[in-house]
Amino acid sequence: MLITSLLDRIMIIRSRLSHVPPQWVFWSASAKPGHRTCSLGPSNGDEARLAQAGYAQELDRTFSLPSLIALSLCLTATWEALSGVVSAALTSGGAPCLFYNYVLSFACALAISSSLGEIASIYPTAGGQYYWVAALAPVSSRKVASYATGWISLGAQIIFTTSACFAAGLQLQALIIMNNPSYVPERWHAMLLVWAVLAYSAAVNIWGPKLLPHLNLASGVIHIAGFVAIVVILGVMSNKASAAFVFVEATNSSGWESDGVSWLVGLISAIYPFLGYVKPSHSHYSFCKGIADAEGSGFPYLQLFLDVTRSPVGATFMSLVVAVLAMVANCSGATSTSRTMWAFSRDRAIPFDRYFSAISDAHHVPVRCIVVITAFQMLLGFIYLGNTTAFNAILSMSIISMYLSYMLPIAYMLFGGRERLDPHILGPFQLGRGLGRVLNVVSLVWMTVAIILGTFPTAMPVTPQNMNYSIVVMAGWLLFGIVYYVKTGRNRYAVPVVGAAVVTSIAVA
Repeated sequence: MLITSLLDRIMIIRSRLSHVPPQWVFWSASAKPGHRTCSLGPSNGDEARLAQAGYAQELDRTFSLPSLIALSLCLTATWEALSGVVSAALTSGGAPCLFYNYVLSFACALAISSSLGEIASIYPTAGGQYYWVAALAPVSSRKVASYATGWISLGAQIIFTTSACFAAGLQLQALIIMNNPSYVPERWHAMLLVWAVLAYSAAVNIWGPKLLPHLNLASGVIHIAGFVAIVVILGVMSNKASAAFVFVEATNSSGWESDGVSWLVGLISAIYPFLGYVKPSHSHYSFCKGIADAEGSGFPYLQLFLDVTRSPVGATFMSLVVAVLAMVANCSGATSTSRTMWAFSRDRAIPFDRYFSAISDAHHVPVRCIVVITAFQMLLGFIYLGNTTAFNAILSMSIISMYLSYMLPIAYMLFGGRERLDPHILGPFQLGRGLGRVLNVVSLVWMTVAIILGTFPTAMPVTPQNMNYSIVVMAGWLLFGIVYYVKTGRNRYAVPVVGAAVVTSIAVA
């Protein structure tokens, strides 16, 4: 099942980075803005798939199959991701809440990734979700549905990538606290560390894009080696908890009066790791009885590593594996997000689309998209200055926005899209009608529940300092998109229209 999940994730990332065998490719802008028509004809694999999408190649090919597999490992990195968000589950229901929610989330994540993987194998484009909706939606709702999906997807990826740099920056500050007892932490220190991670990510994406495949390969090795090393160290050196502590003894320290609601709010710890982003380490809760005492740090695994090794140096090296991979994930995520923004701008779907659809002649990457995305993420860093649960709000926004962008293509695939598809254009990854419908329904139900719970505060009573501001930020992003679409976007957006043999893009002048 893990291999299936990884293959599904590779298929989805393939659509984001625009893979065409035998190498990984970034799809490009149309040769004729506003109107693209391309009949499929005989050609090599690269040209045929580019022709199917109606685009001309404009960005350099940089990803080999091994480097993309490594990228998939780093972005899915579930074992790293869990410890960075483990506090919510431990507070809401204890170790049993984390364990059972994790198993449930794993099963539902397989359904989602399989549903998206099937669509991505048919339409492997940099536009991702909004292109898929344009391909699957009825003509009557195609334009508005595609635009809404693209706008939500762009915001989702910006927030999602921000969560990785938040994790890296806050973990680095936690390491300073652990190694320097005289250090007095301030929130603005953490924000500056987050900004430093963002600056590094932007610099690599602008001036060192050819380093990314090598960086991903190295990170993939660290991902595997770090997992083995940490599990062995924890398994050999830690005090073991009882089976009852892990599977039975639920606790509610969240402030919610209802244990059931508190348990469900703890789902954030199990859902986020399967969204695909690097954060910190895996199964510590079953190794150490003292983990509950470490929750105050925000990253319990740091205290766990220190308790197990009894060495700040040893705990620091173990923790650096997690922090470094979070930085790499932010860097790779910025690559994907900038391509999404660039793809959306070339279809004239965002303000100043001509400006943002340009590719730098010097660097051969969408520099302007990278810069503006970095700026947005830096602005999100200000949330941390005035909110004690800002990190959880970022996680909630990641879940809500990513799941919203996933729901529309899956829903259109379920309600008529599969029946309208020409069997000849189906991709190599096919679920079939029966299994496909079941997995689509499971995905939609699970994502609906997760989105609703993602708006709940993680602790009670609610104050301005611990309020979950995810719904406020998401509403603001959606409102801006709606206003722009009504005033300008509906007359400029060149929605992809996909047929069995011809791909066109229609814009209203």
